[in-house]
Amino acid sequence: MLPVIAPVILAASAPATIPACPAEATTCAAPAAEPAPSVLPVEASQPETETKSKLKIGAALRGRFDLRFNDVGSAGQRRTSNHLSFDTLALTADYDSPKFFGAAQYRFYGASFIYGKNGGYEGYPGEVQFLMYAYAGAKLSKEDSVTIGIQPVPFDDRYWGSSILDDLGFVYGMEEVYNLGIKYKRQTSDLRVELGLFPGSGPAVMGISRDAARYSTNIARADSYVPNGSQNDERKMVIGNVQYALVNQPNTTLKATASAWVSSIYNFDTRKEGSKHLFAFSLTGSHGPWNAKALVARQDIDPRNPGTDPGRNDMITVGGFDSSYNIAAKGTYAFGEIGRTIDTGKLPFDLLVYANYGRFMKDVAGFKDSERFDLGAVWTAKNKGKVKVYSEFLLGRNDPYVGAGQFISGAAQGGDNKWKAAFMMIFGYYF
Repeated sequence: MLPVIAPVILAASAPATIPACPAEATTCAAPAAEPAPSVLPVEASQPETETKSKLKIGAALRGRFDLRFNDVGSAGQRRTSNHLSFDTLALTADYDSPKFFGAAQYRFYGASFIYGKNGGYEGYPGEVQFLMYAYAGAKLSKEDSVTIGIQPVPFDDRYWGSSILDDLGFVYGMEEVYNLGIKYKRQTSDLRVELGLFPGSGPAVMGISRDAARYSTNIARADSYVPNGSQNDERKMVIGNVQYALVNQPNTTLKATASAWVSSIYNFDTRKEGSKHLFAFSLTGSHGPWNAKALVARQDIDPRNPGTDPGRNDMITVGGFDSSYNIAAKGTYAFGEIGRTIDTGKLPFDLLVYANYGRFMKDVAGFKDSERFDLGAVWTAKNKGKVKVYSEFLLGRNDPYVGAGQFISGAAQGGDNKWKAAFMMIFGYYF
């Protein structure tokens, strides 16, 4: 996860028949998301007016180590696998002035075990790439701003937890979603109001998937390997939230946030427009070195898929990181996290430890709920924070990112309904 103002994504892809993450019989874990912040994330407040304009150019180079306890071999045999590989190169630009601000980030993936030759890739750096965000904004006053471009939609906070993979909210396209549109924001010490109009998702950029070479999870056209894959596009999005500080003391905070997301879902096969309604309420708090978040969200999607089988409308295809999979169209999501910063004394790193749990409870009786438990730690170099190491132990059930055989249908009908385990470490240098 990255800092500040209000980000965004783009993506454009070439058609393909093979997923970036191997098909249903194999293990999948998407490339790491944004680096986790040093405390439980809350959307940054309105930038302060400054006397000078500033432009910062930066980059991040990251690698990763994965230990997968529930993987499968080429013959389908169960095994534990380990992988040390390249993760991403990110190029970033940030601009701020007394009246205007803006930022952009472009990412390069490829040449890693996730994008291997068995998945249809040639295996060179930059084979998968996309513009993560690109936006510009104007400061209307000290409290008010407007932002236009590819940016995070204002549904609750930008990040719900501290995990570098985000949580199951990201899998279902609720958390850290980047779309193309315009957003108004008012931020005071106790109140935040955000409202955005988004005509459509950011376009896919470069990869081998049909419509999924993008950073965040968006409703997308399914690749050929997705059973019962749908061909949809999300449009006419109206998304907003109101956050109020119930307690706002120097050492203790408690904020309540209510969010709403209403949009139309266009189906390319039936040429009909369905709908999406998503609502959430959360409490986010901190006390000294402790921080916590609790959130509940309700999702109701009508994809207007073709066919007479009603089950087809109980799922919809989404895509991200150059691969697509199905999710349940209707359900309720619950998430909670608790974290603590640790005084490391003379050690050269600051430390944040956290534990979170999320469960998506699906409406359809035959669908198996998706769950994830995450225990993690973030080490950040005290010397300007240029070196960061993220480590996470993951337990997932019917979770597309944890364990073999869960990727394509785990978030929809469910996988084998067994708990799977994995360990991941991301290490990066930030220029």
